[in-house]
Amino acid sequence: MPEINKQVISFSNNRSALAAISTATSTAEEIRQALNVPAPQAVILSIGGADKLDDSLMPRLTQLYGRGIARAAAGAKALIIDGGTAAGVMALMGEGVAAQGYRSTLIGVAPINKVSFEGGDNTAGTQLEPNHTHFVLTEGKDWGSETSTMFSLLSVFTNQTNEATNQSFIGADTKAITKVPAVVILAGGGTIAKTEVIRSVRQNLPLIVVKGSGGLADEIAAVSALQANEIDDPVMAEIIADGNIYFHALTSSVKALERLIIRQLGSDKVLLQAWETFAIYDLNANRQQKRFDKLQQGLILLGVLSVALVVVQQVWAPRNTEGELVPTTLKDVGFWWWALYHFLIIIPIVITVLVTAANRFKQGNKWLLLRAGAEAIKREIFRYRTRASRYSDNAEQLLSKAVEEITRRTMRTEVNMSALVPYDKDKGFPPNMYAAQGGDDGFSFLSADRYVEVRLGDQLNYFRKKTVRLEKQLRRLYWGTFIVGGIGTYMAAIGMQVWVALTTSVVVALGTYLGYRQTESTLMKYNQAATDLSNVKAWWEALSSEEQAQQVNIDSLVEHTEQVLQTEMDGWIQQMQNALADLRKGQEPPTTEKSKSIVTSVSDITIKTETVEEQQIHEEIVDEKEPAIAEDENHNTKTTNASEVMKPVGQFE
Repeated sequence: MPEINKQVISFSNNRSALAAISTATSTAEEIRQALNVPAPQAVILSIGGADKLDDSLMPRLTQLYGRGIARAAAGAKALIIDGGTAAGVMALMGEGVAAQGYRSTLIGVAPINKVSFEGGDNTAGTQLEPNHTHFVLTEGKDWGSETSTMFSLLSVFTNQTNEATNQSFIGADTKAITKVPAVVILAGGGTIAKTEVIRSVRQNLPLIVVKGSGGLADEIAAVSALQANEIDDPVMAEIIADGNIYFHALTSSVKALERLIIRQLGSDKVLLQAWETFAIYDLNANRQQKRFDKLQQGLILLGVLSVALVVVQQVWAPRNTEGELVPTTLKDVGFWWWALYHFLIIIPIVITVLVTAANRFKQGNKWLLLRAGAEAIKREIFRYRTRASRYSDNAEQLLSKAVEEITRRTMRTEVNMSALVPYDKDKGFPPNMYAAQGGDDGFSFLSADRYVEVRLGDQLNYFRKKTVRLEKQLRRLYWGTFIVGGIGTYMAAIGMQVWVALTTSVVVALGTYLGYRQTESTLMKYNQAATDLSNVKAWWEALSSEEQAQQVNIDSLVEHTEQVLQTEMDGWIQQMQNALADLRKGQEPPTTEKSKSIVTSVSDITIKTETVEEQQIHEEIVDEKEPAIAEDENHNTKTTNASEVMKPVGQFE
């Protein structure tokens, strides 16, 4: 592959720009490397009139490009791409960047045979604009031949490969593709601009049309209220039908255009604040879950360990001639038996401390409440980004109010008794999530098809993959329960009744684990949610293209999807709270008398015990096949807390 030629072009304003001279075989990635431009946080494609603009429009257009577009680009740290010549809107773009102190990278893309510059062969061509920082000069003898290179370069800058790897929930390392937000701005324009607009629409790029700037911009504005089947021009019909178009009147405030650009580039402060709140809740929910899991698993293991040590003591501890345990002084039995005796006293004390801590700090409840709040915020974010239903007007105010109400309700619960660890903003937004691996930038507007891909489709794939893992986990735990129960029965049958206590404790431990994790119920909920989402997707795909373009159907798609996800979360929260209530009822701290009986009961494990223990094992196995969660007398109060957090905003009192 031939190396791309590079040339430094000097201008009369004492500025210079690096030009990459591409060939027909040059790739966009090679051009990007030749330009040596740092990865941008956003991209703006400026297209439109290259001919002399109406003099009466120049004052407004100059302000629009200088104080509007260039300022927004600088604030969003966006790279700008345009046609690069000293004519029309491209000259205005260069002057705007210069007025903002050259804080933005401005790349002009033009056919080399149509432009003139210092050191070039064509002296009769259109002059390059002197405030650009870079140029890409392509092969071609006509205007418009550079369009393919322009959009290929745009695609490279908006789809960046992150060398860091993301760990998916199934354990595979995959390179992350970072989707950089982009927006296209049209002022004026003719035939070539029309080709650029249709390519932008087909790449699902948001398009801002400056209404009143003449040319193509006004033509699009004039037919924007028509249905696609009412427009004779097929290209214009596709632009209106499929385009994500925003109109800005030339007479409107420059600040309004700046705000519109910033919003499309993901610098929307309201949305950013919502993602930050979600990230904090998500991070702290995960922290509380990990602490809760470790504590519960520790209690389960300590319970099994205490029984195992008792069995060891009964089977192998030194005895006197009458079959009684010898005194447990260090001098009489040696260090290890002395340590075992004290371990059997200490373990119930440790269990009591841990149970007391669990009941005091209520990490399980905090985990559920924070998770409920995080998911409620995420649902509102996706409604906002699709501008569906109530978010069609005053979207920013509604999102701000929704997040405010969710956070206020969350902080009226037990969550306010713990500090929320702040999210590291350097990790970016949105935070890594299991079901957010679809290259979504988290900020750009979502068309219906894009919503199906990054929200409905991702959640559907998540539920399907999780059900596979949960089913395997459930099957392993059940088989473990059956096998251990069978071993206990065998031990009793061959006269080793003392070991039945250990096998029974293992069965109980597995049952407790299944109970507090709600593996079976979660599997059922995930299967139901996957089925419901699949039905919503099937309904959407069965609609005709005209029906899919209707806002009422787009609203139904978003609302039904979010309602399915809310129903799944509500059911899961309620079941988990039931399980936690049962868990607390079953974790009564052992008393001193109970501890003493564990240590000293030698004669309790008899043939009579064998019968009882065998029956208990069989009951545990049967019970584990259909675990039931009993209602707690305080359940209604606690469920209300999470349910209040999970309410959609329309249901807030």
